[in-house]
Amino acid sequence: MEQTRTARQLLAYIERRLFKGVGLDKASRLKGEERRTYRLAQVERLLKEKHGSSPLAMYLSDMFWTADEGRVQYDKNPSPLLSLVQQQTLTDREMLRLRLILEIAGLCHDLSLHFTFDLTEAFGIKNNHPLGHNIFDVSNKQLVEWLHTTEYEQIAMHTAYIMKKFAINVYAKGHYQPAQDELAELFSMEYRELVRQPNNTNIPPRGYVKTILDAMLQINRHWQRGMRLKLKPDLIMLHDEIYGVVPHQFDKGVLQAAQELYDYMDEKLCGRLVVEGYDKSLPWDERPESVQRAQRDVMNGFVAKVREVRSKYFAKGWIADDSLAFLYLMAHAERCGYGIWREENEAL
Repeated sequence: MEQTRTARQLLAYIERRLFKGVGLDKASRLKGEERRTYRLAQVERLLKEKHGSSPLAMYLSDMFWTADEGRVQYDKNPSPLLSLVQQQTLTDREMLRLRLILEIAGLCHDLSLHFTFDLTEAFGIKNNHPLGHNIFDVSNKQLVEWLHTTEYEQIAMHTAYIMKKFAINVYAKGHYQPAQDELAELFSMEYRELVRQPNNTNIPPRGYVKTILDAMLQINRHWQRGMRLKLKPDLIMLHDEIYGVVPHQFDKGVLQAAQELYDYMDEKLCGRLVVEGYDKSLPWDERPESVQRAQRDVMNGFVAKVREVRSKYFAKGWIADDSLAFLYLMAHAERCGYGIWREENEAL
């Protein structure tokens, strides 16, 4: 569509289709907080209104950029509104309106496609975190307060989903599987519904935001409590893997069991799956028989240890061989066997 239009024609189409009657020309001369307020109001409206099954926010974003992070222009048929040559055909007033549209479209792009963005520019919130942590985390108290109190409920929902998505990636990279799975399969008990993307949920906006932030806060508090207790990161994860979820507290008996597994892994498993002289990326069935046998013996030793700990500490049903908890422990053991073992002061 846009490749057949000049910049002026496309700008007129966007204004008529998406910004009719919302005072775009007057708003294009606003600055500072007034401009931010107008921009947020328009993004909220475009996230709420639909173009087919997608929000108008996505429709506006697609007029300029691909669905990639970083606002990448299309290789073929880029928007004439992003061409410096085409922009020179616009009047000064048209350029003012275009700049504001691009600001709105940029935030629409990041929110509707769920990429992190500049919080200071978007919300007036500091981007920096006092501890250098991820700013899209519940430890960012200013962001959490903004999400709980803002009138822009659609923006809050999409931002909370970005936080959820980002945290899942952090936990996946850190191999904290109970936390990763809890957020990935987050379920609202109040609304009896999985927490899907904002466009595919029946959960009210404030309930949606609260469900995500509460879950992330509980995981964060649990991990920080473990740090205050001076528990090694791998020990925290073993404790939670035995539960199969991230619990609200540390159980003394479970910690004892986790400590036995930790000691076994640290002394008899760490690095033992590494066999020199063969390509470790080979599929299991293509590895030499001697390598398979050696690695199988190592993992069977850990299975025996899990069963010993299970009979010593737990009632029937805990960490059964076909349970999620057992799979968590085996995956943890395999990583340890290949040498992935955290230092005491390492945090996610």
